[in-house]
Amino acid sequence: MKIRDRLSLQFTILSAVLLLLVLTGIYLLTAGNRKNDFYGHLLDRAIINAELFLAQDNLSEEKFRDVQKKFPQSLPGEIVRIYNDSDQPAFIKDSSFQWPKEVIDRVRRQKNITYSEGDRQTTGIYYIDNSGNFTVLASAIDTSGFEKMRQLFWVMLIAFFISVFILFFAGRLFARAALAPMIKVINDVKFIRSSSLNKRLQTKEGKDEINELAVTFNNLLEHLEQSFEAQGSFVTHASHELRTPVTALIGDVEVTLSQERDKEEYKKTLEGVLTESGKLNDLINNLVDLAQTNVDITEFQDLRLDELLWQVKDQWSDKAPENRIHLQYDLPEDARKYTIQGNHYLLFIALSNILKNAIKFSDNRVVTCRLYLQNNAPVISIRDTGIGIGKEDIPNIFQPFYRGANAIGYAGYGVGLSLADKIFRLHNVSVRINSELGKGTEFRLFFSI
Repeated sequence: MKIRDRLSLQFTILSAVLLLLVLTGIYLLTAGNRKNDFYGHLLDRAIINAELFLAQDNLSEEKFRDVQKKFPQSLPGEIVRIYNDSDQPAFIKDSSFQWPKEVIDRVRRQKNITYSEGDRQTTGIYYIDNSGNFTVLASAIDTSGFEKMRQLFWVMLIAFFISVFILFFAGRLFARAALAPMIKVINDVKFIRSSSLNKRLQTKEGKDEINELAVTFNNLLEHLEQSFEAQGSFVTHASHELRTPVTALIGDVEVTLSQERDKEEYKKTLEGVLTESGKLNDLINNLVDLAQTNVDITEFQDLRLDELLWQVKDQWSDKAPENRIHLQYDLPEDARKYTIQGNHYLLFIALSNILKNAIKFSDNRVVTCRLYLQNNAPVISIRDTGIGIGKEDIPNIFQPFYRGANAIGYAGYGVGLSLADKIFRLHNVSVRINSELGKGTEFRLFFSI
């Protein structure tokens, strides 16, 4: 069932239930009022009969004529009986109907009673007179009232079904109007393909759910477009970068094999092959690491940043002891303040790549690594005094295979910083870069606890 049909059905059912409850309440309230109103009429009839038969000798001629005028106004199916203290009928001698003794005794005890038996209603009063005490019982059927209640019932029933019918179609119109923006979103999405990821859904000012859905989908399209572009760029650059060392290897081997060489020339060629193979191996490893960051990494654990930074420093100190790496810790005693949730392997690679660049582009001068807290969150600063980065290059340094104009003379493929950026974004780490050509560069990494 479509959402539109389900909404209209739910709206109709809810409205029908509420309407049924309201109509039922009105009917029951009207029925109660009819019943109480008829009891009032029965009480009047009982009093009139008592006054007529028991108080005749105490009334003036004029008052008695007023009572007589009221008496003929009997009710449908009316039965009136007057009983003395001996439970014997008085004044009205009719044996066709007599009330049980229990009812008469109940009137004497309670002085005034009302009850119903089927459609017939009964009222009883205990009348005290100077000629004796009497029990007066009056009973009748509210024929007119029941007829009006039947008419009211059928009017309400017909009105209910007509209202449900109208509510159903009104609900469909309401659901169609409410879902019209969503239907438009669906129709727009149908025309978006991998070749047209630049298209966006129309949005408007406001915070309704449909607009939020369109904004969220546009953000998804933005990420998909960037991913497709990055993938295309990655394939293009990767194939080019891989082709270069492979071509160099093949060329060196072909030249060497083109004629007989002495031992030293073969050795020189093999050394060149080994060098190019090492570069190719480094490139492949970087590409594998770069591809791995596109996988959803869930193996996060508690990591102390001071220990991680020390491990990175040890690695580069072992590889190139001449490099001077200074560590500075400005930390409180509570290690929890600089312990984060992260993937050790990936963060180790990211920090190693930044430290590697700092060492490489500073020509083995001092590189300072500082770990401190800012606004109760850990920050790592890696600062060198190398060639620096041009302002026009800073926005692009995290793109795969991008290299600044002043980095041409240094070995590398432009993969390390792109890999580090992906890892940092995976760990919600923001990166800020301060650099000046000829004076050095500082990377500041802001971690979140």
